[in-house]
Amino acid sequence: MRVAVVQYGVFHDRYAALKAGEPETYYAQAYSVNFIAELAERCEFLGVIGVLGEEPGETAVSDRLRSACVPAINGAPDAPAIIALLKKWRPDRLILQAPDRVILRWALRNKVDTLPLLADSFEQKSLRRQIQSFLLGRLLNRPAFRAVGNHNVPSCLSLKRIGVDAKKIYPWDWPHELRPEKHPVKALPAGPAKLVYVGSLASSKGVGDCIEAARILREDGVELEMTLVGGGGFTEEATSLIDRYGLSDTVRLAGKLSHDKVIETLKSATLSMAPSWHIYPEGLPMTIYEALATRTPLALSDHPMFQLYFKDAPAARMAPERNPEALAAAIKTLITDEKAYAAASEATGALWNKVKCDLTWGMLIKAWLGEDNMNLDNIKNESLAARLERLG
Repeated sequence: MRVAVVQYGVFHDRYAALKAGEPETYYAQAYSVNFIAELAERCEFLGVIGVLGEEPGETAVSDRLRSACVPAINGAPDAPAIIALLKKWRPDRLILQAPDRVILRWALRNKVDTLPLLADSFEQKSLRRQIQSFLLGRLLNRPAFRAVGNHNVPSCLSLKRIGVDAKKIYPWDWPHELRPEKHPVKALPAGPAKLVYVGSLASSKGVGDCIEAARILREDGVELEMTLVGGGGFTEEATSLIDRYGLSDTVRLAGKLSHDKVIETLKSATLSMAPSWHIYPEGLPMTIYEALATRTPLALSDHPMFQLYFKDAPAARMAPERNPEALAAAIKTLITDEKAYAAASEATGALWNKVKCDLTWGMLIKAWLGEDNMNLDNIKNESLAARLERLG
């Protein structure tokens, strides 16, 4: 069996870093890297193509495992460069973690069995995006694609809405090692409330709205400390906003942190924020799982991917997108009311159990490959169609 994987991020860099004892930079990183390395031992050949690598190139990780990186073009995979590597490697199986129609069509023409294994949503309002999503849905619905994975149920529902058969859609999740029962229910702190944002620093992730909300809350006499964790193109503008509003003693840019430090930050946080705009193609950010698992209530936007689980949820407060005033008001309802806050923290456990999926990323790959006595028939009760049937 010859397998190729197209993913975001450079495999050999993270493999070497983890082998050297460096900490994870995101949730389940060691799990996914080790899974691929172990799978390679059972293959004739396994090649990993990392999109967004700074320098193109190819590295031999072991006799059977190779890693290459391909720069992105305007944030999208360089499909011709990826296809050139695929032609060179001659895989008979392809795990594709990017919803790229050019690569999917190449796989169809060359009869390469392909598992689209995504973490994307397809709720696009512009006509151009709607057409692209329609074409992707029609392509993914071809019988040659025996299964299509997406991260959690809301993202899978967006696949169904663009025309993919619910029977072949599988909501997957990462292993659930971080769990709410391992953490105490929180009480509102006596001092300033600690508000945390974890994710890419991008305008469409609502980072500017977080800073605006901090200004509004401070002007309203609410004591708070806000920490923005992550890196990205909005960093310079975020710094400018903080300076303009005189918030340097209130809002801190922490930069990128290792995953263990992110968890420590959330453990000590009063509230976690996820104010993404509708135009951002959210799946279900891991920071939401991590907040709930550390008993940290949430303040979110009304992004379509958040509606299913978080609208009117006791552990969360939802505000309209791009509305810092509403975001500030939602935050205030929790961080100025001890009883409401304690109830929200208590409710995180039930919400976490509702959000998680039992089918893991690795289990879906094994079922699709037919490994360890697993196949897609074994997991058909985890398909989106089966889940919707159980919900009635």
